[in-house]
Amino acid sequence: MLGRVKGYTKRRVKAALRTWARRSAPAGATAELPPSRWRLTHDGARGLCLDGLSLHGLLEVWGSPLHVVDAAALAHNAAAFQTPLAGSGRRCEVYYSYKTNPIPGVLRFLHDRGVGAEVISPYELWLAMRLGVPPERIVYNGPAKSEESLREAFGRGLLLVNANHREEIPVFARIARECGRRARVGVRVVAPGGWAGQFGVPIAGGQAFRAFQEALAADSLEVVALHAHRGIQIRTVEELDAFVGAVLAFADELHARLGLELEILDFGGSLAIPTVTPIGARERRMNQTLLRPLTPPSPDATLSPERYATRLLKLVEAHYGARGREVPRVFVEPGRALTGNTQMLVARVLTTKEGSDGADGADHAVLDAGMNLAEGARHEFHQLFPVNRYGEPPAQTYTLAGPICSPADVLYPAAALPALRPGDSLAIMDAGAYFVPFATSFSFPQPAIVMVQNGTATLLRRAESFDDQVALDTAYGSRPPRGTVALRLATAES
Repeated sequence: MLGRVKGYTKRRVKAALRTWARRSAPAGATAELPPSRWRLTHDGARGLCLDGLSLHGLLEVWGSPLHVVDAAALAHNAAAFQTPLAGSGRRCEVYYSYKTNPIPGVLRFLHDRGVGAEVISPYELWLAMRLGVPPERIVYNGPAKSEESLREAFGRGLLLVNANHREEIPVFARIARECGRRARVGVRVVAPGGWAGQFGVPIAGGQAFRAFQEALAADSLEVVALHAHRGIQIRTVEELDAFVGAVLAFADELHARLGLELEILDFGGSLAIPTVTPIGARERRMNQTLLRPLTPPSPDATLSPERYATRLLKLVEAHYGARGREVPRVFVEPGRALTGNTQMLVARVLTTKEGSDGADGADHAVLDAGMNLAEGARHEFHQLFPVNRYGEPPAQTYTLAGPICSPADVLYPAAALPALRPGDSLAIMDAGAYFVPFATSFSFPQPAIVMVQNGTATLLRRAESFDDQVALDTAYGSRPPRGTVALRLATAES
């Protein structure tokens, strides 16, 4: 009897706290960003549409879940990062971060619009060359370059290969000599406040300076670039100014002490997506425990690609102009800010399940996409739209779970939505950064990817089949090569 009373009291307290949490939410906490920000329109019974195509209807053609790429948004972002600076006409040279969204159809689309390739693995280097990217439009970064891929890079005369750490420099020098080439290289440095760990060589303490000394001493290396990647996302002018200022100050030190006049300043990526923001600890608790919907970010609080590129160029031009030195080429390697808001993941409701906490709790809606496809939605704010029910007022707070049989597979602990039915579709926005590369075939095949352009949907990648998931496995019961078993037994006995 006492246990039942305690359980009843606990539920009443939790219900009261949930009611308080919703009522005490800051202004706009339950608001949504408008679909028009992603060029979506509402067309009555057809629901949300992109370029006149019903998102719900696309599922009927290509299956669910489905990645939808907006070609117009992609083209806009590519042009924005290449905005010419008034007066000089100088532009940032853009090299897209392949790891962010390595869909060949998307990559080719960007390359056709003047964007080069920034790669961080032998596979990505192979893919860039397979897509026909000229060597002089490829930058090779990353902490795990194989010697074979370095031979390929130096042999083909890549535009730039950046040493991630000092220990790579003698390897670069040896392989360049073996290739009979003088390799164009840079060194990745870590500015104060940036990422360190396995990435880059810190400016503080003199490590980065010594790395440049070592690289300059190698006669098989042509040191042309300083590479810096903030890592921590850039949202404001102040953050950008501090980062760029630290890089420019170090470039001055290299010039003054080593006589190095850099050809290239490579500022990496790290520009944030205006409509995506990390979920803070307090907001996460309110969302998970007290079922208060997440607060959308203010898009105007984050630099746009145009403002970012213009500000960066102005800072570099002013700095070098004041010193009477030639302005170097300015490289940027955007990932999330170039493709993040150009793609959405559309999923269907498979079933609903009544919540266990009564009317003050949340019902569950199980989707056909979960942490296997949308890991980013678990730790960042991603706008969610009811596709075929858009315009109906929120009727219920739902916990949106994925199809994986794991308690961790919850994408949205609390989302205010119209009453959902099986077959309804939802769109998770800003899925063009790390959704595809982080996706797995965890119990379910991966979805198709289509690009919408001028009112037409084109298939970029077909959906996985069951056969695809086991295509690399040997047939059940197949024997190992002759002698393998005997060799293993002999090894075990010894």
